Amino acid sequence: MSRLDGTLPESITSGRRRVLDLATSLPAWAAVLLVWTGGRIASTFWLALAYPLIGRALPENAIWGNDHGFLNFLTAWDGQYYEQISVHGYPSTLPLDAAGHVAQNAWAFLPAFPFTIRMLTASTGVPFDVGAPAIALLAGLLATVLLHRLVADRAGSAAALWAVFFFTCGPLSFLLQVGYAESMFLALTFGALLALERRRYGLLTLLGVVAAFTRPGALAIPLVLGVVALVRWVGARRAARADGVRTLDAFPVLERVQVVAAGVVMVAAGFAWPLIAAHVTGQPNAYLETEMSWWVNFIGRVDFMPLTPWFLIAARWLGVGGVLIVVFLLVSYPVWLLRRSTRKLGTTTVLFSAAYALYIFAVSLPMASTPRLLMPLAPLFGSPELVAKPWMRWTLVVCAVLGQPVLVAVLWLLGPP
Repeated sequence: MSRLDGTLPESITSGRRRVLDLATSLPAWAAVLLVWTGGRIASTFWLALAYPLIGRALPENAIWGNDHGFLNFLTAWDGQYYEQISVHGYPSTLPLDAAGHVAQNAWAFLPAFPFTIRMLTASTGVPFDVGAPAIALLAGLLATVLLHRLVADRAGSAAALWAVFFFTCGPLSFLLQVGYAESMFLALTFGALLALERRRYGLLTLLGVVAAFTRPGALAIPLVLGVVALVRWVGARRAARADGVRTLDAFPVLERVQVVAAGVVMVAAGFAWPLIAAHVTGQPNAYLETEMSWWVNFIGRVDFMPLTPWFLIAARWLGVGGVLIVVFLLVSYPVWLLRRSTRKLGTTTVLFSAAYALYIFAVSLPMASTPRLLMPLAPLFGSPELVAKPWMRWTLVVCAVLGQPVLVAVLWLLGPP
């Protein structure tokens, strides 16, 4: 029990200090591996605890077919579409509902993750329900290592380790080991941001292109590249003028060409999938109509207009109060990103957090999957404003520990996430 002055008893604080001293005394890679392993054990425990309840709680559309084994439980919901793509590819004809509108189908899911599983199954013979969680698990470990590096470079190793804890042990961390593409997308995204910070444009382009075919949202990466390049170009011009020269030595021509090439290729990759879907199916809006088929149960059938989905659902479910909540989020989030404490995470992380959040707000409808879509914002967990304050750290720890079983039950068992 806490004291009246808000401090913890000496026995608790000394125990906490010993745990922190142990974590910080380990090499960075060992500490990250230790935290990641603990998170995966915890997630496996909660998933295994929920598994026996599937006969009574899991909706019929969560798992297709009659095999309800534990591995099928780990590849439920969207995992079924990834299995369909991995085994059969994409349909050339879009399915229609009773009213003649495009129904939910595999074109909403990008190919990098299921085709990677196809290569694994073809080379090793392991079935999809083994390969999908295995790839997700390994990609999740890689994402965790890259997240630590990304935060540590700017905010220090202690903040990075806290970010790793909230990422690998938080309420949504069970998604790092189920048959979803999140782990792969997170690894590619964090790797791309590190490549951008180190100005390794070839690697950045490769990771950005693969990310564009893994999950929607990769267009935020070339947007960040463009803003960073523009700021550097303006700064270099000012420096050149101040020195009385005409050359931009701080941003040489070769590097500018590399930046432009990387940006163009990643933007093209980001817009490629709707064009591919249109070409294969013969319907110009195949991808958009497929995506919006998931909206029908929430707001009915509407025409898509960017920057409106959050207002539409807020007004539908909460009225004027909901719209005001959205406005509050639109104002408070940028203010928080611009705080000095948050900016200590570095320009790349802050810009990406803004660009990716803008993408989610512009094109996605808030629903049960929204928390999952926000996982790429995990570097913000390393914000000194959060991890420098003990009460904030331990509030987040409690939320992480108690939140995961709740979300496993609500999102995975009753779903869908």
